[in-house]
Amino acid sequence: MKKLLISFISSASLVGFWIFASSIFTPSVAYADAEEEAREFCSAYEDKSGYGCQVERCRCSNRETELKRWNRKMRFDLCACVNTSAYNTYLEKVEAERNRNRCNTNADCSDGVFCNGEEVCRTDGRYRVNSSAGNGTCIPGKPPCENGLCFEREKKCKMPCEDKDGDGYKAMHCGGDDCDDNDPRRSPGNKEICDSDGIDEDCNARTVGDLDVDGDGYISMKCR
Repeated sequence: MKKLLISFISSASLVGFWIFASSIFTPSVAYADAEEEAREFCSAYEDKSGYGCQVERCRCSNRETELKRWNRKMRFDLCACVNTSAYNTYLEKVEAERNRNRCNTNADCSDGVFCNGEEVCRTDGRYRVNSSAGNGTCIPGKPPCENGLCFEREKKCKMPCEDKDGDGYKAMHCGGDDCDDNDPRRSPGNKEICDSDGIDEDCNARTVGDLDVDGDGYISMKCR
């Protein structure tokens, strides 16, 4: 009985040691996820700031600043480390940009350009900037001419030139050369037909058609 108990305890000890060793030496998905997340964090910081970021075993060196830490339980922690001097320069740029965009009224934000929309000064919770003066933030305007042409001099929108009848020619009222944009039979290049109604098929008022049944070289008076 004593031997059986000793054997059982030994077996339990071996199983416990194997589980403990596995937790230390066997990489887990969580560890891999932490490393990937750390690399993505550094990549995003580099894209935004223009300065380098290193994924290192914690802690960062004396000349570095720890931006974020990933605790990995029984493995060493990971840190996103950046050069302290470069990081301070980046923070100064961010603060300068915030100061540039601070405002009290819409007039503080306006650039005087009509076609890029009216800039506004937002002071609600979503856009509020941490400022001792309690100022807001300039928000870019929305272009006013989404479906048309914008003319800065006139400060107004115009619809793009149309081709309602689909004959390939745009209407005269917007700079085209189609004299009747509702009738595809009337547009430049069409053959002018002699008719008493004076329909201008080719959009050229100087032509009236060439009806000369008797062949005497004179166009019929019926053509108008």
